[in-house]
Amino acid sequence: MSRLSRATRSLVSVFAAASLVMGATHAVADEAAYPKAKLGSSVQTTPKVEKGDVDAFYSFDGVEPTTPGEILKKKDAPYSNLGGEGDKTLPTQATKIMYTTTDANGNLVPVTGYVVEPQVAWKGKGPRPTLIVGRGTVGQGDHCAPSRNWPMDGQPDPIASGRTVSLEGLYEFAFAKYGVRVVVTDFIGMGTPGTHTYMNRLDQAHAVLDAGRAVKELVGQENFGKIGFYGHSQGGGAAAAAVEEAANYYSEAEQANIAGAYASAPPANLYEVARNIDGSDLSGAIGFTINGLIERYPDKDLQSKLDKYLSEEGKETLKQLSNECTTEIVSKPYVYQTTRDWTKDGRSLEEILTEPDMRDAMELLEAQRIGRGKPVAPVMIIGGRYDRQVEHKQARNLAMKWCTVDGASVYYRNDIAPEIEDGMPNHLVQSITGPIFGLNFMLDRFNGKPLPESQTCKNFMGNEIKSVEEDPDETRLPGTDEYGSAIAASSHLSSVPLSSDLVPDNAPETGPSSGVEGSGVSDPKQIIGLLAGAAILAVLAMVPGILNLLRNAGVKLPF
Repeated sequence: MSRLSRATRSLVSVFAAASLVMGATHAVADEAAYPKAKLGSSVQTTPKVEKGDVDAFYSFDGVEPTTPGEILKKKDAPYSNLGGEGDKTLPTQATKIMYTTTDANGNLVPVTGYVVEPQVAWKGKGPRPTLIVGRGTVGQGDHCAPSRNWPMDGQPDPIASGRTVSLEGLYEFAFAKYGVRVVVTDFIGMGTPGTHTYMNRLDQAHAVLDAGRAVKELVGQENFGKIGFYGHSQGGGAAAAAVEEAANYYSEAEQANIAGAYASAPPANLYEVARNIDGSDLSGAIGFTINGLIERYPDKDLQSKLDKYLSEEGKETLKQLSNECTTEIVSKPYVYQTTRDWTKDGRSLEEILTEPDMRDAMELLEAQRIGRGKPVAPVMIIGGRYDRQVEHKQARNLAMKWCTVDGASVYYRNDIAPEIEDGMPNHLVQSITGPIFGLNFMLDRFNGKPLPESQTCKNFMGNEIKSVEEDPDETRLPGTDEYGSAIAASSHLSSVPLSSDLVPDNAPETGPSSGVEGSGVSDPKQIIGLLAGAAILAVLAMVPGILNLLRNAGVKLPF
């Protein structure tokens, strides 16, 4: 079966993501404030950041970390958005920050990121909330750091640059249009000196948690509301690790200020994920993991132990991967390689890890497992049934494991995307389909809305919960739930206002937060028709902007 090209996958993602952002735009902002806004208005003003390009902001010269969460340096930087200058809900500048965090060994280290301050007011409860975002796998090279790519610094958009993970910048647009402040962390070693410690549980959790402390210092106590964690793939793992590790890293007051977390396709069991992607189009991420373990645990001498089994080609591959972005690893020569291609005797990494002298490596992989503690706030976990990269069972197992702990508040659902060819594109697509539910979930948490009992620690086998017939106290349509129904999905596509305090006062307390419960649409055929109609309208509305985006990217069109 033929596989989708990277360009085709990118376009699919753009279409889906734009529909999400459109829904958020109409829900909160005044149309008159940005009458000229249209998709594709993002303008490149600086050359694409490449390997070896140096930016003094990321240097550690002159900085002395002393306290987790302190800001070591900051600067304003150009910020692009698909609406261009006509979109008055988003700023034209963001604030780059370098702040202090703690690595897995307890050492203070600088880490970078950026802060997007919305131009519209937060209309919900309390001061403006802050969403801390961890991006999906962007790579391991310094030039791959989120703060060095679109939508920052006038960099080329994800289509022009080929760095399609930057499409996750659309999360910022969606939340900022609701008045939610967004912080994006680069994670340790990304953009800054040293090797990025890819998927290290504590490194990533601490980087997320200390980003919350840093933004509080930046904006001041009076402007600092609830915080939440958000991410897909690597970012989903970071969000999950942060909401769990907060119990050990945050004070009680700081823990109480966490509203919730959204974790899409979280690699909760790194060993299982590595086994699953070996030989896939994301197999290069195994190299990122190996490089990260060697960087963070030098006392374990993993490099010399691995060298015993690696071929010269394998050693060179790992070295090259340490300076690559995801765009490169899903291309030749890395794409569809297996770890057997890296070893002297053709054995896989899984087989080598059974050797007695590799016991430390196996224990370190196991130390990255998420789920041994308890999340301190409500969590939504989404797993993709057809995700070829981050297998959904281990994500579901994380939810089930957490739910064995008293007081855990976890909502699990399957992603809505159908299988696309052999499942290879599904992981990327979920980064866009998941937020259809994650946006609403986090807005409700910021507004102090509790996760209903009927949705807490249930639904592990699919997307359905108790029907009206099974539970007369429930007012949802049969077979639907607040964050997973066709009605809730269609509300995003059709731009119906979302979240508890952003809808009319007479909106129902239960059912989809969009307030469309009671519409009379209950027949499955009607629901499918509603979804299809909304999707078609959304796509038609996006066509001019998509064409503009392609033209901006230098694509020659025949009309």
